[in-house]
Amino acid sequence: EAVVSTQSTRAFLPITCLLGASLAFTEPPPPEYKDLIGNARWVVKYSNVSMVATHSSFLHGFPWAKNKDVADGLYNETFSTGVPMIYASPMATLTHDFVANPNVTFGYSAEFTHWCEGQGIDNDSPTCPYVALSGQMAEVVDEDEIAYAKGGMFQRHPITAFWPPAHGFRFYKLVIQNILVLDYYGGAHKHVSVEDYLAYKPSWDNMTVF
Repeated sequence: EAVVSTQSTRAFLPITCLLGASLAFTEPPPPEYKDLIGNARWVVKYSNVSMVATHSSFLHGFPWAKNKDVADGLYNETFSTGVPMIYASPMATLTHDFVANPNVTFGYSAEFTHWCEGQGIDNDSPTCPYVALSGQMAEVVDEDEIAYAKGGMFQRHPITAFWPPAHGFRFYKLVIQNILVLDYYGGAHKHVSVEDYLAYKPSWDNMTVF
């Protein structure tokens, strides 16, 4: 008779819960393309992964890019901040990079959601929205921000809650300084207002699908 360890069961339960939640929920459609900031916030909200580009500390003179788990709050609720947050160990190559030089860029694509594939839109099409958020990395130290980061990260990426404590994982956020958005034909908008982006109030409604 097979015996399942308590630790294995403990790690498995949140994953099965998340899979159940994923089957019951899909993100709402993005705003109209004319709502540039709305599209940017939508892509950041509903992406579970981002590409993070840094100044490499080991490939001297070259950039470095790493795909990272991200979470802007709970996947199945509208509330969001628009601020990228990651969960990283000081041992990671990426962390070494932004500790040495905090200037980074987060690249988000609506391809990282269900939208573009569901609409038959190719990742490289201008109608598959793309957002680049540039700024400086900072450790999250505010208790409320840490709680928000944990809630989103551990719901969307359950296994991260069980990563080794000895590796010193902690939350980092991007202090945004520049925003580039491409959500339609005609070229990217290169300097979207950071203030307007952060102040944006989402108008989309979450949809539950059974």
